[in-house]
Parts: sequence; C-alpha cells; structure tokens
Amino acid sequence: MLEVDRLSSGYYGSTVLDAVSFSSGAGITLIIGPNGAGKSTLVRSIVGSLRPVLGSVRFEGQPIERLRPEVVAGLGIVCVPERARLFGELRVIDNLRLGSRLAQRRGEKVDLEADLAEVQRLFPDLGPKMRSPAHLLSGGQQQMVSIARALVAHPKLLVMDEPTTGLHPTLVKDLLLTIEHVANDLPILLTEQNVWQTVPIASRVHLLEAGRIVLSGTSQEILADERVHRTYLGDRGEAPVTTAAREA
Repeated sequence: MLEVDRLSSGYYGSTVLDAVSFSSGAGITLIIGPNGAGKSTLVRSIVGSLRPVLGSVRFEGQPIERLRPEVVAGLGIVCVPERARLFGELRVIDNLRLGSRLAQRRGEKVDLEADLAEVQRLFPDLGPKMRSPAHLLSGGQQQMVSIARALVAHPKLLVMDEPTTGLHPTLVKDLLLTIEHVANDLPILLTEQNVWQTVPIASRVHLLEAGRIVLSGTSQEILADERVHRTYLGDRGEAPVTTAAREA
C-alpha cells in the first residue's frame, strides 16, 4: 500500500533521513528508534508536511512525495501527530465531526452515529466527555480524541507518530491494545520509542538510527536480536501485554 524508496529529507540543508526504504501493508508496520533518529521527519515526509530532497513515496502506486498535506489526506492517509492537536475550545464531538467531514469530502458514505458509537466502544472514557471542550480533557483523553478523530475519517492508512509519548504506563497498555485491535481492519504505520511494548504487536519492524534503517524483521526477529535487546530492552522480567496474551 505504501512504498518508501531511498527517501532523504532534512531541514535547512541538513540531512535527517538518508536513503530510507521500506514498505507498509496490512497490520502494523512499526518504525522504532531513539529520540532524534528521524521518526517524526519520516512521518512528515510521508504525509506531505515536509518535502523530501531525494527519493519517492508511493501510495497505492501513486507518487505522493510532492503533494500537499490536504491532498495526501484526501487520498486516505490520515495522521495522528505526536502531540494531540485538537481544537481546544470545540467540544469533543465537534472535533470528531471534523474528522468525519474528511471522509465525506473523499466521497465516503458516513454514518456518524455508528462511528461515534464505535469510538465510545474503543475509548469508553470519552463517552461522558463528548460535550466537554477538548481543552478540559486530560492529556491521555486528548490523545484518545486525536486517534478517534482520525478513525472517523475512515482512513485507508492510519499513520501514528509516537502516540504513547507522555502517557501514564497504564494508559499506554490500554492504548496499545486498542491500536492492535484497530489494526485487524486497518493498516497502521506506527513510530515509537517504546520498543518493549510496541514490537510484539507489529507485523513488521524497522529500526531507524541516525536517519538510516539499520535493521528490519518480524517482531520475533527484532526481539531476538542481541543488539536490540542490549540497547533497547535490557533485562525484562515480564512479557508485554497484547490482546493475544490477555485472551490467552
């Protein structure tokens, strides 16, 4: 669905991404790496907010690396940025309606009531908050609204840039379980520093360091890699929580 080929991007003449190549399809494609590795630059280069210097990005066979963000979103790539960017004075339900309008502009048939019911099923904490101004919500709840707004836009590909940043560990577990559930029906491109909890839910994992992909593999291959284990995992006494583990 998404093909990134030898992509190089940066800011003010400096290179942040250097010849990055990977593809993203069904399930969760996970980009991991330390802070400053270029994960957010990669997301910006894909969704149109940063124009690459070299290389290409193709979505469903169409080149998109030169398109504006609103055009990329119109093709069905919807992004959840690292920090929730909501309209704070608007109610939660009105923020969600804005996402729904994006789907309508693409010609999607929208049943807003059904979408809102699904949002409240995925994020039960938002049920009582639907008519509250978004700025009154906690950081975790605002992140839920940001993700929910993207989902009601009926994306073809959901791009999420470090969605667990700043969240309490309990909220991180709940959020990743929800992301794993959503990925059953929707392809997700996810960037994260949280290696321990996110790698097990991914279909394919790419390790980004200093602007280059230095390792790729399945979640099992990445978790078994000695370098990854030594640098990013250390000694862990408990297994990460996933839907499969919880149901077992």
